[in-house]
Amino acid sequence: MKILFLIAILAALAGVRVAGELVKPDQPVLSGGYSPAEIDSEVGNVAEFAVKTQAQAIGRPLRLVKILKADRQVVAGVNYRLEIEVADGSKQLKAHAVVWKKLDGSLALTAWE
Repeated sequence: MKILFLIAILAALAGVRVAGELVKPDQPVLSGGYSPAEIDSEVGNVAEFAVKTQAQAIGRPLRLVKILKADRQVVAGVNYRLEIEVADGSKQLKAHAVVWKKLDGSLALTAWE
């Protein structure tokens, strides 16, 4: 029993991987909820995927301008909830997107507003 407690403490202090994503001690994982995500290359790739997929869906070019906020939810994989700024021609718009990174690493755009 003591060894399991020690392992849990060490994992919490060192950071652990959940669904392949590093969870840092200062970023608590809320069971079933979203937690803030660091805007890093992984989030950048997910945001680019969301913009490209939406552009294909609407039939006109969109360009990612900036990632304003990112959250993640550990599910069967990871859901990324993004607040982004995109360029649609000469207009810049805010968009909210949810991208599901499946356990096999593939991505799916599940929401765009």
